[in-house]
Amino acid sequence: MFKYLLKKEFKLISRDLHALMVLFIMPVLFILIMSLALKNSYSNSVDVPLRVAINSQKHNKSIKAMIETINKSNFYKASYLQVKDDKKVLYSDNYDFIITVQSNYIERIKLNEKNFKVTIYSKPDTSIQKIEFLKKLISGASTKLILEDLLIQQKIKIDKVLDFEAKIENQYIYKKENFKVKPTSVQQSVPAWLVFSMFFILIPISNTFINEKAFGTIDRIRSINVSLFPILISKIIPYYIINKIQVIFMILVGIYIVPLLGGDRLEIMGNIGLIFIISSAVSLASISFALVIANIAKTTEEATTIGGVSNIILAALGGIMVPKFVMPKFMQDITEYSPMSWGLESFLEIFVRGGQFTDISSYVYKLLIFAIICLLIAYILLKKRS
Repeated sequence: MFKYLLKKEFKLISRDLHALMVLFIMPVLFILIMSLALKNSYSNSVDVPLRVAINSQKHNKSIKAMIETINKSNFYKASYLQVKDDKKVLYSDNYDFIITVQSNYIERIKLNEKNFKVTIYSKPDTSIQKIEFLKKLISGASTKLILEDLLIQQKIKIDKVLDFEAKIENQYIYKKENFKVKPTSVQQSVPAWLVFSMFFILIPISNTFINEKAFGTIDRIRSINVSLFPILISKIIPYYIINKIQVIFMILVGIYIVPLLGGDRLEIMGNIGLIFIISSAVSLASISFALVIANIAKTTEEATTIGGVSNIILAALGGIMVPKFVMPKFMQDITEYSPMSWGLESFLEIFVRGGQFTDISSYVYKLLIFAIICLLIAYILLKKRS
């Protein structure tokens, strides 16, 4: 009998092609869009540097030094410009910053003048991080010039001291030896939207399940002495297979499609077995959650609304839509309660950090407990209805 229950489920799935398309097309679009949009956030360069106008009375050595220091950064492109109208330069000439500074600012720093200041003008939507980084570059330019004068007086070779910053390098420490994967936007996007798409299995499950309840299919199956538990299990297996196909498909998109559009290539150096384990845990959690929604809702429209809203909330809180590392501390604490966050963190441990099973075990157990609880709730609701 269980074989016929599975056959029925696969037939129902094959008739709901629109829902299946959502499960694959929607996350692919999100992966492509977010991987390309966030590319510069993970790299040391930008396609369009922020334009900086250095506004001063004279274009002397000190101003040239400031421009050179700013231009060493890959994120800014500075040039000398005598500004008469700040608004015109920012909004019509499309500059991102105007730095107004006296041409003799080095001398005024040395004299420790209290009224001396450098003013940065920017648009209201400019992020604080970009402004603070620009401040550091301006400060670095003045420090370099003052230090240069001192070194000349002490007859110390300037180049060896001033090139010290170039000798500072960052090295990533991975949890696994011989694991050398450079963090990129695609390694954040693929796991994030993969987890999101797996939870959207709710749409085809709720469609088929509610239709079965409406047409009395489940009651007729129960009338031939079939218990509720096999009925629920027969719904898990087909959608579990679909989730596995999603995992393979999304990974292939990250490896082959994203690079074709100018993005970074997804590199898989983590343990394939661990990817199977965590994707299975996420799949069981998402299917069980979908069965709860399908039992609560009375119509497919209601199920789609409740499930869609709940999935979006879980995604927003789980670091799917906004990476966890850019969230404030209290929001990062909240993500610990989202099942999507457990899945995402597990994938990131494998994809990015070279983690082992011990690093993801707590997330796997949480997902399995969540799946068991949801499955029990779905069973109780269905039994109560029967």
